[in-house]
Amino acid sequence: MRIQLNPESNRFPAVIWVDANKQGDNVNLIFGTRVEGQGTPLRFTITSGQWENLKFLVDGLKLVGS
Repeated sequence: MRIQLNPESNRFPAVIWVDANKQGDNVNLIFGTRVEGQGTPLRFTITSGQWENLKFLVDGLKLVGS
């Protein structure tokens, strides 16, 4: 199933968990959510450069000074 997000009219469902899998030069970013009451993974393929900007979602936030 493919979805297209339109920021003007679509609402993204609440995210329960986040994971990622490296596939060659790309990364599959996976958001665990519920759609119509069913657990559903939403998968997005992103580049390694995009992953560098988003990996804190999976790794967890690093607090300053910790």
